[in-house]
Amino acid sequence: MLTLWDAPKGASVTITGLKQGLHQLVLNRLSEMGLDQGQTVLCLRRSPFNGPVVVAIADCVYSLEQQIASHIFIQPLS
Repeated sequence: MLTLWDAPKGASVTITGLKQGLHQLVLNRLSEMGLDQGQTVLCLRRSPFNGPVVVAIADCVYSLEQQIASHIFIQPLS
């Protein structure tokens, strides 16, 4: 299954769910950011050397480290 960490630069994806095991505070913050199931996300940038992935949700831009982005399941938009 693909995760947000796997999304290529410029790709629009839909969040399909979150992996089990994330702390409740992290889940709450992701929800506040709009990273919920069914949300469309645009991957703006893939940083080199396993740096953060930069994504846009609506009119907001966020940077996510691998340990968080790899817990967010996605599906590419056709």
